[in-house]
Amino acid sequence: MTTVLSIDAPGRDPARRARNNQLTRAAQWFAGIQDDPYGLLLRAGTDDPHHHEERIRERGPLYHSTLLDTWVTADRSVAEAVVADPAFDAPAADGDELPYRSATLALDRATTARLAPLAALGGPVLWADEACVEKRTVKFARAIVADLGDRFDLAEDFARRLVGRVLAEQLSLPEDAYEHYARLLADCRPALDGLLCPQPYPVARAAETAEDRLAALFDRTLGDAGPVAAQIARVLSVSAAETTAVLVTNAVRDRLARPGAWQALAADPALAGPAVDATLRSAPPVRLETRTARDGATLAGTELPAGSRVTVLVAAVNRDPHTGPDTAPFGLPADLHFGLSAPLIKAIARAALGALAEALPRLRTGAEPVTRPCSPVLNAPARLPAVKNAGSHAPSRTGETMPCAS
Repeated sequence: MTTVLSIDAPGRDPARRARNNQLTRAAQWFAGIQDDPYGLLLRAGTDDPHHHEERIRERGPLYHSTLLDTWVTADRSVAEAVVADPAFDAPAADGDELPYRSATLALDRATTARLAPLAALGGPVLWADEACVEKRTVKFARAIVADLGDRFDLAEDFARRLVGRVLAEQLSLPEDAYEHYARLLADCRPALDGLLCPQPYPVARAAETAEDRLAALFDRTLGDAGPVAAQIARVLSVSAAETTAVLVTNAVRDRLARPGAWQALAADPALAGPAVDATLRSAPPVRLETRTARDGATLAGTELPAGSRVTVLVAAVNRDPHTGPDTAPFGLPADLHFGLSAPLIKAIARAALGALAEALPRLRTGAEPVTRPCSPVLNAPARLPAVKNAGSHAPSRTGETMPCAS
């Protein structure tokens, strides 16, 4: 049976880890006070991170945050080298600095490569192919929209609810487990942010417990498929659920902020694919990708010893002035956990965006979004109020295998 090491497991002193949590957070705040732009990013306030990202770019292709002992890049070529180099084989530093670092996402390249064929759409774990995933997502999206009031929360009532429903079906969970699964996904939301930013202890404890319970749920429901299938289902759940919800929410905001873009999408939902790609470039759901060098490596002419930490500023990399407009967006890289979940994330996001625009051509945001605390990686919306039936020209205020039936 699969197990996930709990925060409070024997040998892991909760008091010590709470102190480490406070010290790590204090170091990030102190770095910010010293005007370290990387420290300011990790402080994870609600400010737009764009300014701090550009300050890092100004300091060259590879900036060393001395206070946080991390190398940071906004350079496309350096970012691609990090993802391509087998030396950078770990998602985060080993050690005991943070009380919560998702065990589910602790994959190396060899494990990802071994699991990827089994995690493919239409494979043994995700039963539907890409077209079927999109078709099922559209069906669920229409049902959710029909159930919403005129005013609703775009992130919570639509995006997260929809993604949880699609994942539950694709992972062959029984219907009586759907609500339990949705609650576990909610507690796992800080998994990616926890790779870099200390999470409040109750949040971290709930996330660790949720990962344990996800393991037990998939061991029970996918037992005949074996422990590898259960592991894949857990990785897909933790890496895809919140990332997809953030991507959908960001894509809606982006289209609503562009005059005429939402109306064009409502008239032609096929534009959802390019719209999702544009959002992956301008407002990616994962803004910081972190890697640790298991072996020594050279980046931008700098020798990095084993154990060096490197953070890629995904949104800033997409703004690299030396990158052409037709270059594919950088992000959701295939070397670690997103190697399993990226196709699923994009398929759900495309279908969700197109279905929402088609169903609600007069949608608009009702207020500015509220960003979740301690979320520098995802910059995740906690809330985004929306109005179903605004005037058509109302301005936005934000800038077993199943049949694929419709």
